[in-house]
Amino acid sequence: MNIFIEGPRWAGLWTESIAVSLEQLGHRVGFMYHNVKSSHDRLALAGRLWLHGEDRATAWADRFRQHLLQNMCADKWHLLLSIQGKIDADTLHMLRQNIPGLRVIFWWGDVLGEDALARIRSADGFADRILVSYAGSHARLAQLYGDKVVYFPFGIEPEVHSLVPPTVRELRRFSANVSFVGTCYPERCELLRYLNRRLDTPLAVWGRGWRHCSGVRGGGALSLHESLQVHACSKISLNLHHIATENGFNMKYYEIPAAGGFQICDQQPALATSAHGKYTVSCASPAEFAEKIAYYLAHPCERRDLALAARESVLETACYRPRLAALLQDLA
Repeated sequence: MNIFIEGPRWAGLWTESIAVSLEQLGHRVGFMYHNVKSSHDRLALAGRLWLHGEDRATAWADRFRQHLLQNMCADKWHLLLSIQGKIDADTLHMLRQNIPGLRVIFWWGDVLGEDALARIRSADGFADRILVSYAGSHARLAQLYGDKVVYFPFGIEPEVHSLVPPTVRELRRFSANVSFVGTCYPERCELLRYLNRRLDTPLAVWGRGWRHCSGVRGGGALSLHESLQVHACSKISLNLHHIATENGFNMKYYEIPAAGGFQICDQQPALATSAHGKYTVSCASPAEFAEKIAYYLAHPCERRDLALAARESVLETACYRPRLAALLQDLA
């Protein structure tokens, strides 16, 4: 099958991981990023803003639509996979005029804010399947859109998330008792400040926005490879889901064990049914985080055994390839 992806470029390599998985399944894959502007794009947008006073987001949406049409209409594609997609009904109508029978999968992997709900309502009019990555979101949306909505959790692509032994330089840079990789949000800032007051050694924190959180020193944003090395080099990796997560798991829930790391995360009901949930330590309060961190720092053998079991489980049950194959088979 010929599959075209329009998705985001960001540090987690979401678009790229899915492209690699589909290629490994034998499909021909093309993709473009919907959040990358070339210097020519920026110049053209500046001209439109100056000449016509257009809203920047509207002007970029129109230009992206032109790029997508040019990229897709020049070839024969069977399926469009829109990841956190910018695709809309008008664009798809134009695509299907040039590519009759084009199928569409729309994948929303983030929490369900107002913008997400509006885009999912729109996708219901043109998509063959709508994927969501949290069990709670799926339960809510299935009441509105029925079987068109598919629960499709995040996972791993072995070629992207494979465990690479850290270099000496990476060991010096990333080794830590307890680490956290992620964007600064108020609730995360509050928890990490609390833990820094309780722990003997400050947390090693990486990600965007931490300069605004007093009491926590952040090391800046990382690439996916660097994030995996943090998990591999840390005794404990914290995983804190977004406060609006509806009973599900972010990408780090799979990335940490894939890198051989030991994970402590916030409590999610879905842990009871997750394949490696029984190997994942969870906490429901700041005090419980501090207690379990202290316990597992003092019990390295238990920590190691859980990390090994979680990694084996993730490699066996959480790879994208078989789930993508089943999804495409169902769509055929």
